[in-house]
Amino acid sequence: MQIIGITCSLGAAFLWALGIILFKKSGETISPIALNIFKCTVTLALFIPTLLLFNIELFPDRPLSDWLIFGLSGIFGITLADTFFFMALSRLGAGMTAVIDCLYLPMILFFSFIFLDEVLGIKGLCGAGLVIGAVIISSAARPVAAVTRKNLIQGIALGILGVTLLAGSIIMIKYRLEDVHFLWASFVRMLGGTTGLYLLAVLHSDKKSLAAELYPSKSWKTALPASIIGNYLAMIAWLAGIKYILVSIAAVLNQLSAIFIFILAAIFLKEPITLPRLSATLLAVSGAILVATTVN
Repeated sequence: MQIIGITCSLGAAFLWALGIILFKKSGETISPIALNIFKCTVTLALFIPTLLLFNIELFPDRPLSDWLIFGLSGIFGITLADTFFFMALSRLGAGMTAVIDCLYLPMILFFSFIFLDEVLGIKGLCGAGLVIGAVIISSAARPVAAVTRKNLIQGIALGILGVTLLAGSIIMIKYRLEDVHFLWASFVRMLGGTTGLYLLAVLHSDKKSLAAELYPSKSWKTALPASIIGNYLAMIAWLAGIKYILVSIAAVLNQLSAIFIFILAAIFLKEPITLPRLSATLLAVSGAILVATTVN
């Protein structure tokens, strides 16, 4: 089961990175909130036949607390965290937002230590440090556009809030995942997150323009596969990894998505691979291997 967890966590990182490449192209014609609603709607629609295929009940007789925990996890980790992430992105740009996103890993390590009594040990922490260092080097290698002091402060605050909510949404469901099928957990989590997004859409100041962006268009050519690869498949692999190995180890392996993004961007978006980026890749791979070997 531990091998499955490691494989799924690494797979989630790669799938998310591939999805990001496609989302980047989609984002040129679709606003962040519309793209978020689109990807979550597609993912939710795919989860329904997936559960039926595996003979998993959509609405089983589970305790109300299970529905609430997984639903709230979706609201915190999808509705709110993603929204704050996009808000930070618009204020800071991709480079600086990626640096702030590095807080995901240490936040997970901190929360899992406080609430789950998980300890990586010296070897695991060294591996985590290598991955964090690799991501920071990669992010710093990107050109960062100048931002105003106001946007800098707001963007950093929103980015930190988003990462904190995402980490919290993971920690709150770890123990519950042991008693339920991770596909059902993914469905309920996505149901909660998508519901929250539609509520935000209702409160949006320009609902007509937002709705118009969701109509079928050429943007779907990249937005649809991005949603399937980067959200549907990545989420299944992500939660499977969390279920079968320590949250802290899964988080370290998930953080490799940033490295995969740079590699895929060089291949498909023709972004140059510099010495700092190459060094970061080697550091990240070394760190991931080191953390993976902490699993007994």
